[in-house]
Amino acid sequence: MKLCPQCKRTYSDDSLRFCLDDGSILDRDPNATLPYTPEQVLPRRVKASPEAVTRPIPQAPAPLPLTPVNVVVPAGSSSPVLTGGVIVIALLLLILAVIGVAFVYKYWTASQSPTVAANSPTPAHESGIVDPAKPASSAALQIKASASSVRYAVQGNTYDPGNAVDNNKKTAWIEGVDGPGIGEWLRFDFGREINLHRIVILPGYFKSPQIWAEENRLAVATLQFSDGSSQRLTFPDRMERQVIDVGAIKTRWVRLVIADVYSGTDPDTAVSEVTFEWEP
Repeated sequence: MKLCPQCKRTYSDDSLRFCLDDGSILDRDPNATLPYTPEQVLPRRVKASPEAVTRPIPQAPAPLPLTPVNVVVPAGSSSPVLTGGVIVIALLLLILAVIGVAFVYKYWTASQSPTVAANSPTPAHESGIVDPAKPASSAALQIKASASSVRYAVQGNTYDPGNAVDNNKKTAWIEGVDGPGIGEWLRFDFGREINLHRIVILPGYFKSPQIWAEENRLAVATLQFSDGSSQRLTFPDRMERQVIDVGAIKTRWVRLVIADVYSGTDPDTAVSEVTFEWEP
C-alpha cells in the first residue's frame, strides 16, 4: 500500500511511484500492514559513520633512495688478465716439457738401435756389365761391405758401411775414429773373382749441399785389390760423382783407404756411394 504525501491518496498498486493526481512521489502507507516474503525483504543498508568517511586512506611509504656502492678490489688480488696470462705461461711450459721428453726419448732409442760393427759383412747393391755370352746366373753378384770403424748413430741416422752400396746418395758411411780418419777404410767383397773396369764414387755426404760442406770429403784415397795391386786416386773438391777407370783388374775385393781429406766443420769423413762396373 502506497500513500501520496500531498493529497493523502492511497494506492494498492505497489508498482506505482508517482501520484496520479499531483505527481508527488508516493510513500508507503505506515498504517498498512502487508505480509512480505523473505525474498521481498530488502537488505539493510549500513550508513557509514562520519569518522569512516573523513578518515584518510593510509598510503604506502615512499621507497628509499638507492645509494651506489663502490666495490674496492683488495691490493694483491689477481685480475682476469693476470690469471689468463699465468695459465698461458703454464701451458707453454708444459708443451716445452713434453717436447723435451720426446726428443730425449727419440735420441735414447736411436742410440740403443743396433749398428753394423766394423769389419762385419753387409749385403749391398749389385751393379755390373753382363756378358751376353754367359748365363745370367753367372753375372749375379752379392757385394758385402765392411769398414775399419763406424760413427755412432745420431737421432735415428746410421752411418754403416752398407750405406755406401745401398744406391741412395742421402745415406753415407762415416768413419768413427777421432780426427779426419786418415788410414780408415771401406772394403767391398764380391764373393768371387770378377773383372773390374770402373768404380763410381760419391766422395762426401751427398744428403744436401749444406751437409756435404759440413762433413770432411775425400781428397786422396788408395784403391787396393785382392791381386796385391793398388791405385792412388785424387778427387776435386766438388759435389759431383767421380768415375775412376781402373782398366781391367781381376779381383775378389776392393778396399778404399782414406789418404787425405778436404776439411769441413765436422771432423769426420764420409762416403755416400760406391758402385762398380765389371764383367764376370
